[in-house]
Amino acid sequence: MKKLVLVAVPCAAALIVFLIFQSLFPGDSSQLKVWYVEGEFPSSAMESLAGEYESQRGRDSYELSLRSFSSEEDLAAAFELERPDLLLCSYTRAASLGSRDLLGAVELADRDYLPALEESLPFAGRSFFPIGAQSPILVYNASLLEQAGISPEFESFESFMDLASEYREKSGKPFFSVESLSPLLCSCCASLGYRLEGEPEQDGMNKDFARIYNALASAAMDGSFLPPGEDRLELAAAGLLPCLVLDRPLESALPEGLGYAPLPLPQEGAEVYVPQILGFAVTGANSYALPSVRDFLLWLQEGFSVEDGLALGLAPVTQQAKLAQPGDALAALLMDSYNNSRALIYPPLGSFVRNRQAMEEQLWGALDLLY
Repeated sequence: MKKLVLVAVPCAAALIVFLIFQSLFPGDSSQLKVWYVEGEFPSSAMESLAGEYESQRGRDSYELSLRSFSSEEDLAAAFELERPDLLLCSYTRAASLGSRDLLGAVELADRDYLPALEESLPFAGRSFFPIGAQSPILVYNASLLEQAGISPEFESFESFMDLASEYREKSGKPFFSVESLSPLLCSCCASLGYRLEGEPEQDGMNKDFARIYNALASAAMDGSFLPPGEDRLELAAAGLLPCLVLDRPLESALPEGLGYAPLPLPQEGAEVYVPQILGFAVTGANSYALPSVRDFLLWLQEGFSVEDGLALGLAPVTQQAKLAQPGDALAALLMDSYNNSRALIYPPLGSFVRNRQAMEEQLWGALDLLY
């Protein structure tokens, strides 16, 4: 008996020390590892989301462990060494991972994603779960437009370009700029039924693309279209630029004096919604974490409200949008885009995605020569 006690006491002590160590320094095996790129989702939003989940998660679900990366290159380097359980990313990145068999599959019961989303995204419902979409949007300086007698309710792309030319003639200053060219071209072409490929020769043969690009080139040549730059939003806020096309709505509030407006589309075009869809991709790196992955995604589907997404500049992608009651201008605009668009999903995939950066450099090189 004495020997048994002598053996049991050290074992019990060791167990207590182990449990204390586990509570103080939990290992990856009991954590749900979530990675994301800061440029695609703000850290403050992710930390808020994680905190909300931690306060509501079940006792059997793993604790959420966040890790951010400042660039896609850093994320790719980390992927070579280990994998997260979930990756917050764009659908384009998820599709790339899926094509290389780097994603796992988690089925969710009672999903309420729209059929259009399921049809457009091959990985939806299996390994990529959308939470919202970002869309190009127009920002304007209300004071400058009022002084020029211009209403921010632009009727079409053509009327917008006419106003840009008139503003330049009267003021001698440019009327608008863009954060980057591709989203504007992609939206206008999609409205006319053409899917931008990012191949100059192929796109150049399309009459709709050529018309839109030539209009922008003419505006750059007469000085009413200012090439993109890092300070364009600051110029608009300072009253030096009336309008600016952003790739996506800002997560934070606009500087004072600026407002949002829908992106002007071609007059004969259809109302379209060209989103950059964001969501969580399941990598399946840790099979033991898959039940917790499923718990988190189900919570996200039910607990991450449409209002939360609208506040981050994300248009809804689920039928939950019917319940949303937006309270500010941006949220109302995103909901209006969602409700009135003929085509909710127009995925800008294919070679356009792969060649976007090269296309940007080539097109802007040509426009810079004209400006």
